[in-house]
Amino acid sequence: MSQDQIPLVTSSGKLLGVPLARRMRKSPARLLSTLQSRLAQTDVTPFRLQLHDGSVHHLSGRSAASPMFGRAAKGFTLTVLNDRGARALDSLDELRIGEAYVSGALDVDGDFLHCLDLRQIFRNRHPLRSLLRFLGPFALGQRRSDFAWVPRHYDFGNEFYFAFLDRWVGLYSQALYKADDESLEQAVRNKLDYIVDACRLRRGAEVLDVGGGWGALEKFIGAKGINSTMLTLSREQFDYLSAWTARHDLPCQLKVVRESIFSYRPSQHYDAIVLLGVMEHLPDYPRLFAQFERLLKPGGRLYMDFAAGQKKYNVSAFTYRYVFPGNHTPVYLPDLFVAANRFGFEPIALHNDRHSYYRTLEAWARNLEAARQSVIPRVGEQVYRLFRLYLWGGAHQLERDGSLESYRIVFQRSRGRPSSEIGCHRPL
Repeated sequence: MSQDQIPLVTSSGKLLGVPLARRMRKSPARLLSTLQSRLAQTDVTPFRLQLHDGSVHHLSGRSAASPMFGRAAKGFTLTVLNDRGARALDSLDELRIGEAYVSGALDVDGDFLHCLDLRQIFRNRHPLRSLLRFLGPFALGQRRSDFAWVPRHYDFGNEFYFAFLDRWVGLYSQALYKADDESLEQAVRNKLDYIVDACRLRRGAEVLDVGGGWGALEKFIGAKGINSTMLTLSREQFDYLSAWTARHDLPCQLKVVRESIFSYRPSQHYDAIVLLGVMEHLPDYPRLFAQFERLLKPGGRLYMDFAAGQKKYNVSAFTYRYVFPGNHTPVYLPDLFVAANRFGFEPIALHNDRHSYYRTLEAWARNLEAARQSVIPRVGEQVYRLFRLYLWGGAHQLERDGSLESYRIVFQRSRGRPSSEIGCHRPL
């Protein structure tokens, strides 16, 4: 690697050479002036900025006296550790700043959530890079692209994810908080209870779990005698689930298949299909609901939960480059409902879960920070930083102003079915 490059981890765990810009021409005084000018138009709470020359400066937005949204201001320090960090901050480019944090050129101590209020002054304009992420599905097809992309988020080693997920079943999806003082584990139980009830599941029912993760749903419903087929594209999840299904002692039948939902062609039909935090990876809604129609029994239920946005593919350059590569997108509800209606799926329930998802991500982020000493030897400092930024960043978007939304939805394949079957919770 040449001396004008520094390493940056990609979401596949590999090092990426990032060309460095020419040395920053602005003086620290001009950088501080630029930052304070931008901050004057925001409500960022007071914070400390420590530059790489050792100087410490106190900055804030215009309404520093009143923390945003009732949050107690705990304070944070943003530290510039080298020239690269200074150049990134001077650029006000969100992608470069995110890369600088992950590579260790910038650091954050204290309240990470409040630090992310600084996004108000950053730019996120990368039109060419945004277009390039659609090249894979166009040239290779969605299935081949997904097989390449999905492991780049989910294959850092199973123990890494278990370090921050709930300690009960390891659910990598939003939990359901009925009260803010509930534990993450109780909120996960609330969520799984809801799925069983909403999908009217009972002993002997057949479930298709699209994106099975580490079998969180199956660890719960399997004890009730409910059978499940788990789909995954992650090699490490497939190996974990294969080993677990071979030795489990639950009163049910479990199967794991490494295949895309779009290409899955089973001989059976299912009583319910469940997608836990997977819809963001499946942007072709008409094709997806056409597949659901083929796989689900008449009258069967379809459950999904997901992050959503007010515009499709409105994802930051940092997110689609390092966190969820490719054409991943928050779900766009209008298009989702058009596709559901086209294939005869009636909505049974819709719940806004923005606060629950915020609380979930907050809990994961705190778990990750608490596990830092055990995580870094396993995956490295840069992967730890990548996920710390991703988890707090998602929490910030959900909590702050709804720029990111979250929903639970239940559909029923009800075309041609009598009204007496719609909406009732009579078991299948």
